[in-house]
Amino acid sequence: MIRSVSGGVSICGGGERGTLFAVYRFLETLGCRWLAPEIDVVPRQPTLTVGRLEIDTRPAFEWRLFNGQGNPEFQKWGLKLGLNGFYTPQTAPTNGNSIYYPEACSGVHAYFKIIPNEPYFKEHPEWFPFLSGERRPSDLHGRQLCVTAEGLADEFAANVIRFFDDDPACQIVSISPNDGRGWCECDACLELDKRLCGGRTTKQGLISERPFLGDRVFWFANEVAARVAKKYPDKKLLVLAYINYAEPPDTVRPLPNVVPYLCHYAPADYSRPVNDPESESNRQFNDSLLRWLDVTPEILMYNYVSKSQWWRLPRPVLGSFSADVKYYHSLGVKRYYCQSTLRDWPLDGPLYYVIAKLLWDPSGDPQEIADEWTRAMFGPAAEDIGTFYRAVDAAAKKTGRSYAGNPRTQIPGLFDRQLLDQALAAVERAQEVPADEVVKQRVAEVAQTFHYGYRMVLALEDYQRYQTDFDVAAFDSAVAGARKALGYVKVRDAAKHVDSWIESNRMIREFGVPAQAFGEAETKGGRKCWNSDETGPGDNSHGWATFLVTTPDPSKPVVVEIDVWGMSPLTSVVVNTSPDVWTRVRPEKGLVKKEEWQTLSFTLPPEALDQGRKIQKLGFGGADSQIWIAEVRVREL
Repeated sequence: MIRSVSGGVSICGGGERGTLFAVYRFLETLGCRWLAPEIDVVPRQPTLTVGRLEIDTRPAFEWRLFNGQGNPEFQKWGLKLGLNGFYTPQTAPTNGNSIYYPEACSGVHAYFKIIPNEPYFKEHPEWFPFLSGERRPSDLHGRQLCVTAEGLADEFAANVIRFFDDDPACQIVSISPNDGRGWCECDACLELDKRLCGGRTTKQGLISERPFLGDRVFWFANEVAARVAKKYPDKKLLVLAYINYAEPPDTVRPLPNVVPYLCHYAPADYSRPVNDPESESNRQFNDSLLRWLDVTPEILMYNYVSKSQWWRLPRPVLGSFSADVKYYHSLGVKRYYCQSTLRDWPLDGPLYYVIAKLLWDPSGDPQEIADEWTRAMFGPAAEDIGTFYRAVDAAAKKTGRSYAGNPRTQIPGLFDRQLLDQALAAVERAQEVPADEVVKQRVAEVAQTFHYGYRMVLALEDYQRYQTDFDVAAFDSAVAGARKALGYVKVRDAAKHVDSWIESNRMIREFGVPAQAFGEAETKGGRKCWNSDETGPGDNSHGWATFLVTTPDPSKPVVVEIDVWGMSPLTSVVVNTSPDVWTRVRPEKGLVKKEEWQTLSFTLPPEALDQGRKIQKLGFGGADSQIWIAEVRVREL
């Protein structure tokens, strides 16, 4: 509540934090703006004149969450924009009724933190997943817990209760599974799946069918939540709804203190709003969202406002994400989390600012809020920077292509080149506008980030042309463009991918064909060779490798000969003709298990090939497979 009164202004809120929010809203009426962490606009005026004020507002979303942990400047920015989490236990005394994870269990993936390997694996190996015939330690990426094990729920709940005992002001704990898969395969867990959901599978947003684990995850969450509620009935336990447990459970219903944390990850299409029926991915996600709301209104939306997997490339999502906030509010959703770096405003522009404003008042006009931010951030260069943002957005909209989180496959063809060139011209004009040093530096940061993104987009398109047509000139152009891009901005994952291009091209001379996801070269039986497992045995991952073969006439059969180390478990290859079509082909004769080099011959029939392409993609391996290949040869029958 902000109200002008005789001789001054009355500012108050529902509590300490609400009053602090009101103070910042009052400062905004005087022209202050909180544009990004460490970037404020505070006008200098010799005299403050306050007209009649009558502002009575409260946030539309009960939880307005972002990544504030570990960075004081992010926390200050969040306070100024009216966000109430995620903060830290240390900031709670000055932040009022804020939301934060307990210090001992920060972050969302939590099984491995609440039941750590040390000391529990030695004391209770039965609490850990039964995989490939043995109990294995838990892990953030890829191994869960045996949720049916006797005593596990008791100890798990006791540890959660201890977090609340240690910090009574803490309101939440995540009790979500670890990232990835690695689900227990013991008889009791599989029987639980069968009893709760018939042991069914799901493919929603996934490359292939996977066991549906939604009932198992929320059954265990309820087991823990019931125990915690006996002492702390009002505390909330967050549980991800993610990958193969994104759909609502078939039979389990979350207890009142369980908050399903619905992740817009897979399926997802960030080019369009969630409720856009033209997007099949979003249609599936929206269907899941509506079914979740039939189960419980207590959901928390997990939104990738930033996407680290996108390599800091142009990502025009302000329109779609703004529409999503409004849509969620219309459905009665009260909790929203934005996964965001916050530090990358040169890439994402006004996105963070607009989302923060809409979480308080979804009736706002996103474009008007964005324009306000652009004027305050760039002053005399605002017109050209605004043109730049609109051109990037239009470049993606014109093609109508969908995208989520894989730049290698989704960037090529995503942007209209003419409009992307207009964006580049606009940001270069902005650099020539007379302005003070502060504005010049801000424009320079935007320009540097876009110069990287523009060149990397073109490099990815060149590389796709190389993969499609085996055009060596396109490969050279891709590498040169990518190196130039990385000269503007260093992005580790992008640089690693470009290195893989170069290594792949180097392998062609010795391996015979373009290949990806193999390990480092080694020697076996006197020959140079490569292993299908990039990371080596023991992690149960990165064992899948692919290579390309040329088929001048896909209407004719093709023979692929592979020189394989005899002890390798290679029994077939698959031909990938679209994201979800994989045709398995077996060799004419299998390997003889001897420590020697042998040749497997695979005949690829025309029906297994993509008839619209002269380059075919083949793959093999998976998990921890140890398959050594020395050379691949291709010939037509």
